[in-house]
Amino acid sequence: MPVKTSSAIKNPLTIGILGGGQLARFLVEKGQNLGIETWVLSDNENDPAAQVTSHWVKGNPSDPKDLSTFLKTVSVLTFESEFADVNLIQKVAPKQLQIFPSLNDIKTFQDRFSQKTLLETHSIETSAFLKVSCTDDLNRSGEFFNYKYVLKKRFGGYDGYGTFIVKNKKDHLKVVQSITDFKIGFIAEAYIPFDFECAATFFRNKKDQWTHTPLVFSKQSQSKCDYVYGPIHHSSFEKMKKKIKSLMKKIDYVGALTFEFFVKGNELIVNETAPRVHNSAHYTLDALSQDQFTLHLKSVMNWGLSIPITSRSTHFCMVNLVGTNEKSVTIPKDLSGTLYWYGKTQNRSGRKMGHINYSSNELTAQNLLKLAQKERNRFKL
Repeated sequence: MPVKTSSAIKNPLTIGILGGGQLARFLVEKGQNLGIETWVLSDNENDPAAQVTSHWVKGNPSDPKDLSTFLKTVSVLTFESEFADVNLIQKVAPKQLQIFPSLNDIKTFQDRFSQKTLLETHSIETSAFLKVSCTDDLNRSGEFFNYKYVLKKRFGGYDGYGTFIVKNKKDHLKVVQSITDFKIGFIAEAYIPFDFECAATFFRNKKDQWTHTPLVFSKQSQSKCDYVYGPIHHSSFEKMKKKIKSLMKKIDYVGALTFEFFVKGNELIVNETAPRVHNSAHYTLDALSQDQFTLHLKSVMNWGLSIPITSRSTHFCMVNLVGTNEKSVTIPKDLSGTLYWYGKTQNRSGRKMGHINYSSNELTAQNLLKLAQKERNRFKL
């Protein structure tokens, strides 16, 4: 007599992800491990996330028709990037759709001015800043900061795009001459002569359960994350964690929220925040008991976050694989680290193609980094 088998489990909740890049790819894969049905809306079937799901939907997240159709198929919406069209989503989203982080939070964090204002309101240390909406504002900012400041686009800037570093009056005059369109808006921030940069990602669900990753050293190269290692310790991190926890509770934030810090002696100063999973926490895929993608999904599904995050190894590091040309990349076959290749169809200068994680209970983080950098050179990106 043949044995009857049940059909696949029907999950009453389906998660939709706007965007098809590498962050969405990891969310899809970790969602599958959790038994969650994850859907992706993106333009191209060769997008990294589209390659790993049977629930890819071709469409433009900025097109009202495409977005409306997609949102009707899912019960929870989350984001690969903070650069979503909040007004459009508000217009076409079904009333029953759950959205995490909330559209109000996405709107706040996608605008550098409102982001910095929020930090200031909650007494979280960050650099002094001014809104810049015209040439006169820019000149006033130059004088206010004694011509040592960083000018950033309020919207759409990441990995250094839309950022201008000014260290003297000559730099300032060049920026004044180069910027003629202030429609998108800018902010000017005090230039911080920091010792180094570090980062951590925090998670919260609707039950007000909360957790976070360790603090890690983060190195930028040409305004892009080059590598991270850790864990590291800083005397002000405990105080900073309490403030971040309070902020997330007060605004009822749900999901992953990443903070990048400047370290200046005993000070931790927030440089930027991102309302999503983040490149600086890719090491969690191997180094911790729960990775950032799993924790984000658990947060937006309102699953428990009470189990402590533990380290799988004493030290760890992650190096990014960033293209420098348009040639095909040959992947070495005997790497000692764990390679994550994003499946992008074209290599080009400045494009993140993958990353490698290393962890050890014997080697220090710095020695792991030396090994990682040596192996990275074999890719000839």
